[in-house]
Amino acid sequence: MHTDLVSGMLLATGLLLVGCGSLGTKDYMVINEALKEESLQAQRTAANLHVDVQTLQQQLGAMRAAQARLQGDFQDADRRLIESQRVADLQREEVNRAKVERDQALQASRQVQAQLSELERLRQQVADAEREQKRIKMLQASIKKLTKEVATLNTALRDSLARSKPAPAASIQEPVDNLPAEEMKRPRSIIVKAGDTLYSLAKKYAVALTELKILNRLTTDLILVGQALILPEP
Repeated sequence: MHTDLVSGMLLATGLLLVGCGSLGTKDYMVINEALKEESLQAQRTAANLHVDVQTLQQQLGAMRAAQARLQGDFQDADRRLIESQRVADLQREEVNRAKVERDQALQASRQVQAQLSELERLRQQVADAEREQKRIKMLQASIKKLTKEVATLNTALRDSLARSKPAPAASIQEPVDNLPAEEMKRPRSIIVKAGDTLYSLAKKYAVALTELKILNRLTTDLILVGQALILPEP
């Protein structure tokens, strides 16, 4: 491009010389110097332009390199963003899974607590049943002991009555029911039969219930089958 510029300037100068044939040698020298100066200026301008082009090319290369780096950074950032999103999705899934497991654990804990409460209630019932069984056994032992004592007392009482005053068996076992109460011979003692109560015996033999209890040292109205009772004298 610079060579074409110089050639154009020389061509214009030649045409000027041809058109101006009346110019002298001095004028030619001035023109030649001017042309040389213009040529040197054009060369300097071309050199500066060449340096500018090289500078621009270097800047363009640097810009392209920077663009490539930026593009690489952008791709890396895009990959990191995608990876971060994937990690975030995994973390959300993990959090949701942890929430589900926590809810399941809480439900299981409530069920265990309910089972423990039920177990404690059953254990308390078993303990109460064991205490009740022990109490029943103690009562049965007491009843058995009292029964033996009553049987012993009855035996001793019968022996004592037999030694003190014998009585006909019929009068001891059972009075005559069809006689009037005022004509009935009251026995000294009777044996409790099935269905007898202290009240019915007191009424049957026309004895006050309180007197019958005091005479036989009874603290309650409870009497047992086979138990001997002493009746007051008529």
